[in-house]
Amino acid sequence: MSTALIVGIIIILLVVGVPILQAIIRGLQQRRSLHMSGVPELRAAGLRAPELPRGLTRQSAQSVTSEEIALAADNPQATITQLDDAGRVIGYREVYRDPRSWGEVLDVLLTQTLYRGRAHRRVELELSRYESAEQASAALDGGTPVEDGEDGVVVSDAGEQEGMQAREWTRTEDGAVIQRMLELRWASGDVLGVLRGDSEPMGALDDAEVVRLAVAVRERLE
Repeated sequence: MSTALIVGIIIILLVVGVPILQAIIRGLQQRRSLHMSGVPELRAAGLRAPELPRGLTRQSAQSVTSEEIALAADNPQATITQLDDAGRVIGYREVYRDPRSWGEVLDVLLTQTLYRGRAHRRVELELSRYESAEQASAALDGGTPVEDGEDGVVVSDAGEQEGMQAREWTRTEDGAVIQRMLELRWASGDVLGVLRGDSEPMGALDDAEVVRLAVAVRERLE
């Protein structure tokens, strides 16, 4: 067997095997995190498969600790102190996508082939428990200010929808809006809820569907 053939086989195994291994490890970590204290109760208020717009499948479901948020921040120590002072206890996040995610590497390949020209839709729900209802309300009122993001991205206040705070992100290329995300935020007792509906191209996910999902979760928390 030639050296070139051996190298080719190794490359193929890496391209196929690494994403699969990553998915297995990620799945084990996510399942373990769902049993952390306080997470099962938040998960019980999460989205239900029959409620979801057709075509969306679960990509992930996991706990979100304050430590994880801090590690992803520019100043971890200041962030963890801020979260602790705010009374944040634990969080839970679940993400649904259409088309289904198969891992970073395979997603890129599929987008260039099988998924070319197909609308991408994504729904993300995050529920965060605080030590008290007052602290959850304070976290809602003190949310991240509305500001523009990266080049081509505009963030704007979308007013109030069904008693929830709303804002939207739009991304443009060559003067045309190609992607839009609607975010809804609310407080239910000691839980802060955030639900985002992201679609590319714009309009692939109806705003009414995003609002309906947020209302369903809010009612389960009340």
